[in-house]
Amino acid sequence: MRELTGQVVVVTGAARGMGRKYVETFAREGCRVVMTDVDADQLAEAAAEISGPGLEIHQYVHDITDSDACFALALKVRDEVGNVDILVNNAGVVVGGDFTSLTEREIRRMTEVNYFGQVWMMQAFLPDMLNAKKGRIVNISSTAGKMGVSKLGAYCATKFALQGLTDGLRDEYKKSGVAFTIVNPGYVKTGMFEGSRVPIITRWYEPQEVVDAVLRGIKHNYAEVCMPNLVIKMASIARGLCIPRVTDGIMRLFGEHKSFENLKGDTGRPF
Repeated sequence: MRELTGQVVVVTGAARGMGRKYVETFAREGCRVVMTDVDADQLAEAAAEISGPGLEIHQYVHDITDSDACFALALKVRDEVGNVDILVNNAGVVVGGDFTSLTEREIRRMTEVNYFGQVWMMQAFLPDMLNAKKGRIVNISSTAGKMGVSKLGAYCATKFALQGLTDGLRDEYKKSGVAFTIVNPGYVKTGMFEGSRVPIITRWYEPQEVVDAVLRGIKHNYAEVCMPNLVIKMASIARGLCIPRVTDGIMRLFGEHKSFENLKGDTGRPF
């Protein structure tokens, strides 16, 4: 089992929701945690609330969609905090609804944050890890990265792309000392999927449940973390058989096709 005490961990989208939970948990593990978020006010508030005796928290206002800013952040963190051991690419946005009603800005924003943001962060932080011959990159994807879902297709596309990229990088750098973990959580109570309906084959998960599973994955060197584990594996197998109509039928049987009909999203998040 890997010991995390003293490790430098960078978490994107860290001001609220899952990101904040990651920061709190890594800090309790004795890590030196770097919080980044585009929302300066919430970032400062979260950092102040999390900070305490014996905890080392650093905060940087940062937009992951700006590639130059990602490279600048990597240099700044290295100089001011130290070499990064773990990068958690957590930041993400979602907009659901009828595909033809989505605006260009909404589709581009999801792609910029959910996919390109993680690309730029990896390109910025990976070289130092490769030079050190150690490190771990944790990419937060989704069950939506395993199977397309009605009313959420554009979001699913960003997560499918991230899955393919992570798989490719894991193979490309398998002898480098740098490990990759992709995380596929289901329905998590963070407000991001407010208004959605959970299918009968699963349930809402508390954020801490997912964070604890990711922590176990890091400590035990898992390449992938799925919650719910069995359901996601079954869905992946079904889709991988190249019989999508059968998969569609199964999803409809369990009510997945209606999950996001009334998705409200997280209205409190700056878009």
